[in-house]
Amino acid sequence: MDWAILYYFLHASMYLYLVFWGSQTIAGWNYYKNDAYTAFFNPLRLDSWMWWPILGGVLLFVVLLRSFGRTLGQRAFGFSLQGHEHGLARAVQRLTRVIVFPISVLFLPFQLLASALRKRPPRRGLLHDYASNSSVRAYIHPSGLPRKRIWFTQWGWITIALLALTIFLGWVIIDANIGVLISRTDEARRVFLDIATPDFSHFTVPDPVFYQRAYPQMFSIINLMVLTVLMALAATLIGAFFAFPVSFLGARNLMCQNRTGWIVYSVIRGFFNLFRSIETLIWVVVFAVWIGYGNPFAGVMALVIHTIAALGKLYSEQVESIDSGPIEAILATGGSRLQIIRYAVIPQIIPSFLAFTLYRWDINVRMATIIALVGGGGIGDLLFYYRNQGDWSQVGAVALAMIAVVWTLDYISGRVRERIA
Repeated sequence: MDWAILYYFLHASMYLYLVFWGSQTIAGWNYYKNDAYTAFFNPLRLDSWMWWPILGGVLLFVVLLRSFGRTLGQRAFGFSLQGHEHGLARAVQRLTRVIVFPISVLFLPFQLLASALRKRPPRRGLLHDYASNSSVRAYIHPSGLPRKRIWFTQWGWITIALLALTIFLGWVIIDANIGVLISRTDEARRVFLDIATPDFSHFTVPDPVFYQRAYPQMFSIINLMVLTVLMALAATLIGAFFAFPVSFLGARNLMCQNRTGWIVYSVIRGFFNLFRSIETLIWVVVFAVWIGYGNPFAGVMALVIHTIAALGKLYSEQVESIDSGPIEAILATGGSRLQIIRYAVIPQIIPSFLAFTLYRWDINVRMATIIALVGGGGIGDLLFYYRNQGDWSQVGAVALAMIAVVWTLDYISGRVRERIA
């Protein structure tokens, strides 16, 4: 952890140097800022041999920090440098440790070879541990010694510097520009005023210049809003139908009783994590190519895949948190696994499962308004059409319809969850 933190400081500093001081002119600054080689995760402009002294310097700096203080990594994992006989290491021990460390690195291969031949680890640790009569061990705060405030500790300074550097680096990477934000206020005001004065002329009457790309049929705002709600409802019901039985296979307390159960559990949990980590918009792209761009069925299938993975994980975690008493009672009477699920598990999980399903419907309604961006159909198709045309009054009408539906469904599902909780 300390290695990673210090290298992050070094890499970020080199990147900021290229961005700000790579040239003394504004033109040169723009060149470095937009040059591909100054992207943060790209290799910096160094010869290959230069990386070795950099890594060596980082390692030596870590040793210095660990020898003359308590690093953030040591603090996080509960360690500190301590003497073998007198608690915290003394100054002489710390200095000896730093001086002997380069020799210890050179001697390390021979020490590891000797340990392998003797088939046991070194008795007194590495060479710098042995020479300084100290080692990194679990930290025990000395009794009677007051604890220092965070800004008087090494790990506190590093934490503050890490946060400050990350905020500044993020500001530079995202190219935040307050001047542009202020200079374009008039344009933003015009857009907001148009959105705030929505045009409901096509709320129930189809717009003659717009039609779903999946098939040549005109739709009004209310038509597509109903279609979007039904898309979300269908995806939720289908996803819950498949997630319900699969969730029991992904519950540790039910499956991890033997090797076969462990394998099934690992495969199902892997499925949940894999398909849930792929964003819904990616699934929409896949199904739009498969079924047809702009077809609502493509959006439904994408939402179904993500819903199965998301609800399956929530369902299985709820199964894992149930009271084990009824399960043990049925096992004691010789009940089968299906009887355990029927009489001990399902009665405990039904309220939570219903609450999770309603919450997922809320999420799917919101997602169904966005997936049209990549060909999923629904109300978002009309929204992005008006946005591309610059008709912000119509955008405001579509947005208000979306807000009203989402707000209404959120209120209804919230009340239902309260009744079944």
